[in-house]
Amino acid sequence: MAKQESAALFEESSQGAVSVVTAIGFLFSLVLVVGGMIGMSYGFQPSLGTAELWIFAGGLVATFIGFLIPFAVLPAIGK
Repeated sequence: MAKQESAALFEESSQGAVSVVTAIGFLFSLVLVVGGMIGMSYGFQPSLGTAELWIFAGGLVATFIGFLIPFAVLPAIGK
């Protein structure tokens, strides 16, 4: 393995601290991802009848939006 200059790895960021919008966006996306996965798991109860499809689909949409926020929305608004 080649030697690396480790001083550049620990250089201070030029972007500054994390903004409040970014922090709230990541927390909201985390809640959506975890809640969506829990919702999808509740969608596998045969006792719910036809409602299980809607619960699973709602959990899937919540998980999708939860992943969309930090990877598409926040970079697009520059946060």
